[in-house]
Amino acid sequence: MVLALGRYTFSYPGAPTLSQRMRSEESSPFSAPPASGARLRIPAALRSVLAALTLTLVFGAGVATDRLVWNGGPGAGASSSITDSEKFDVLQQTWDAIHTEYVETEAIDDQELIYGASRGMVDALGDTGHSRFLDPEEANDFEQEIRGETVGIGIYLDLESAQPTVIAPIEGGPADQAGIQAGDVILEIGGEPVEGLTPEELRDRLGGDEGTRVSLTLRRAQDKQPYTVTLSRAKLVIRPVSWSMLPDGVAHLRLSEFSGGATEALKEAIQEIREAGATKMVLDMRDNPGGLVFEAIGVSSQFLPEGATIYQERDRAGSVRRVTAVGEGVALDLPLVVLVNGNSASAAEIVAAALRDNGRASLVGERTYGTGTVLTSTEFTDGSMALIGTSLWLTADGEQIWKRGVDPDQTVVLEDDVYPTRPSQDPDVTEAELAQSKDDQLVAGHERLQRRNAALPSPPADSTP
Repeated sequence: MVLALGRYTFSYPGAPTLSQRMRSEESSPFSAPPASGARLRIPAALRSVLAALTLTLVFGAGVATDRLVWNGGPGAGASSSITDSEKFDVLQQTWDAIHTEYVETEAIDDQELIYGASRGMVDALGDTGHSRFLDPEEANDFEQEIRGETVGIGIYLDLESAQPTVIAPIEGGPADQAGIQAGDVILEIGGEPVEGLTPEELRDRLGGDEGTRVSLTLRRAQDKQPYTVTLSRAKLVIRPVSWSMLPDGVAHLRLSEFSGGATEALKEAIQEIREAGATKMVLDMRDNPGGLVFEAIGVSSQFLPEGATIYQERDRAGSVRRVTAVGEGVALDLPLVVLVNGNSASAAEIVAAALRDNGRASLVGERTYGTGTVLTSTEFTDGSMALIGTSLWLTADGEQIWKRGVDPDQTVVLEDDVYPTRPSQDPDVTEAELAQSKDDQLVAGHERLQRRNAALPSPPADSTP
């Protein structure tokens, strides 16, 4: 048995020690504090939606285009520099052991070791699916998704199931045009089985340059035989808002994410639904992973009077500030029900809780995901990036949502084989079609609006159906 007793004991000639590498490379993510810049808050990706966005060539959801404002000294039990910590020896000894002992020497990539250590440090915070480290490729994909543009086949996938299952195709994307539907299970990519593949491996197989092609073999729940489609990867422009009309003057407006332009798209859609005769609205934020916080403020402000509290933000020092609605909203008079589910997260939770706490809408569906830390991005000199939770957000009434979620006023759970209705599936739903719908959440939202005074906004949310 060979033991590494010191920091540099077993570093073979030509292999720099970890501390030497950290001091010598400006590109190291550990080399310096983040550069100052405009502070931008980024809600998280999460569970199935995170996997979905990964597979449209985006590793994560939210926003990351500016630098982090350096937030001062270390927290309790933390050192300001990694090399000042006595526990650094463990990291150094691990580095040494890899370079002196690992059998496949050609597989040792120092940069990947640094990235792996960086991921491990952020993951150790326990802010699962939210605070995270992105290598340069992932960071670039992440920023593309924030702009609402990326290249891919256009599907959101649920990877919690035994096999990757389509949550929904992106409207107008290659998968949508090929007829892929929510609930379809992917069996093969390029003729190769997907069983046992990690999310990263799925991303690599599904991803590719614009114009390249990939074949998918899928199985639909009601069909015994699988089917195969060949898709051309394309630039995806994600339109965050879509709508359809339900009976009785109710508009079904879906907000799929809070990417750039979501507020303006919502305002345009509200004008359109009014012109179509809508007098009430179901705001559908199911499977919405979040996005830009200023878009969450903008969306909330369309339904709330100026000055109403949207959410509260508590920083690491315990200071709390209120964030309020701005401007004159365009839908202050529309009676409103909001649909949420376990994949509604971050900015979607901010908006849902704000409308509930201000007595503006009732929530129907399932408890939301519970992402309640506000993320700030730190971009490093080599293009990699860290997304770190720098504060907690609380509801307008001061409730913490992190790891708890937002509870609906009326709980309605869809059957396992039923997926939320998308407005694009039918732009004008009849009474007979709604009565036959298996989307019990949408039906419940429509029924709840029928019990409201159609001339007034919804009264304060209650706990009864």
